[in-house]
Amino acid sequence: MAILLALDTVFEQCSVALLNNDGVIGETTILGNRGQTETILPIIDNLLSQHQMTLDDVDVLAFNRGPGAFSGIRINTAVVQALSFALDLPCVRVSSLKTLANTFVMQNSISDNAVIASCIDARQNEVYACFYQIENDKLTQIGDEALLPYDNEIKADFIIGNGGQFIKTDGQLIDLNPTACDIGKMAYAEYLTNGGVTAQNALPVYLRHNAWKTLAEQGKSK
Repeated sequence: MAILLALDTVFEQCSVALLNNDGVIGETTILGNRGQTETILPIIDNLLSQHQMTLDDVDVLAFNRGPGAFSGIRINTAVVQALSFALDLPCVRVSSLKTLANTFVMQNSISDNAVIASCIDARQNEVYACFYQIENDKLTQIGDEALLPYDNEIKADFIIGNGGQFIKTDGQLIDLNPTACDIGKMAYAEYLTNGGVTAQNALPVYLRHNAWKTLAEQGKSK
């Protein structure tokens, strides 16, 4: 029975979860995006200790690969890559946008053919967005993840995430805060079906090409 360690520092939190084939073993989530670099490793150690485990007991790693806050993506990606290299473990990358849609579907009874748009505030008058549809109780992605301008008109039944307030829509706005537990559940299913990737291929997704620049430098590039 594989043990999966899931991390999220993208949804403005520091969240760590342990899962196995039976479900969630345990989770620790600290809200806020300050001090994530300093707290993520102690949280991992403490959670493992609480369940009489060490990193040697972990079989697979999972992380929020973005898009979203650059610093948050960078932190959990770097930690997972480092652990993967050190322990020779496979990694599973999970989309922040799909996590929003999937968490909403798992928490609610949604009819077939309903369209869900995940929207995350990307700042600079843009949102990260992706569309999904319910088909036979499964979530199917429609099109690619993209950057859309504020005030863009989005046609969907449900708009999930903190970016919904910035777009035009007749759909229902819902703000969710998925945690590492939600990342881990998606990752475990993916791992059982397709396995994982190596540390070299555990890559983040930013969508914005100048995400590595400071806010001042991004402003100059407009």
